[in-house]
Amino acid sequence: MTRTPNGFTLVEVMVAVLVLTIGLLSLVTTSALVTRMISRGQRSSVAAAWTARQMEQQRFRACTVRFDGAADLFRGSVRLARTQWNWSTMATNTYRVRFVTTYTTAPNKMRADTSETAISCVM
Repeated sequence: MTRTPNGFTLVEVMVAVLVLTIGLLSLVTTSALVTRMISRGQRSSVAAAWTARQMEQQRFRACTVRFDGAADLFRGSVRLARTQWNWSTMATNTYRVRFVTTYTTAPNKMRADTSETAISCVM
């Protein structure tokens, strides 16, 4: 059997199609994973920004009114994040406030992040 220099054999074409199919399937799977990771990162970023805003509000009030509390962040009727804080005394005129923010990362999965800061009320 002589082989012509032009063209591919049927086996070569089938192997090439198989390799291409496996590559495309891996790209589709990876893109779904990346999409989920981006949405989780966005939720985490929103919750961190919300906590920072609550932290600044408590820092502003620290030397006059200190109370433990909570605040919720809503988008429409959906709660995106809940921040709870509590105060404790570290030293004379120095207070510590601890923030715990909970938010949803995936359906039926919650995450809690904790932040702390010390505030001095020396004037």
